[in-house]
Amino acid sequence: MEQLLSMLSPEQFGSLMKQGLSSDQREEAEQENEQPSRHKPEIFETHDYVFVRLPIPEDELPHLKLYHTNNRIILQGLPPNREESLTYPLPCLVKKKGAKSSYKDGILEIILFKIPDTQYSEISVPEW
Repeated sequence: MEQLLSMLSPEQFGSLMKQGLSSDQREEAEQENEQPSRHKPEIFETHDYVFVRLPIPEDELPHLKLYHTNNRIILQGLPPNREESLTYPLPCLVKKKGAKSSYKDGILEIILFKIPDTQYSEISVPEW
């Protein structure tokens, strides 16, 4: 199996992986591929937070507008098309309030608080 995968080009491997996705996931993956890689943020989560790190020149900061929903981050005002919004999915649900941002060494960092996933209920299993 490893031998087969090593023989595939990156394009072939990507199309192979998309075949296993549902139509919604496939459309989302294609949209992400269409967006410019220049403004592709690094998104990762820890136990309590979701971090979004975006390399951006300081002169572009005044035009940047950031928005977020409970499962997406939206960037607007970036070149080449300042009216276009770039949307990226977050790895988990985040709180509506309390997000923080900071800029240092050409990196914009956004910290979002995760929603604790404590909503579960027990399902009874009947005895046979």
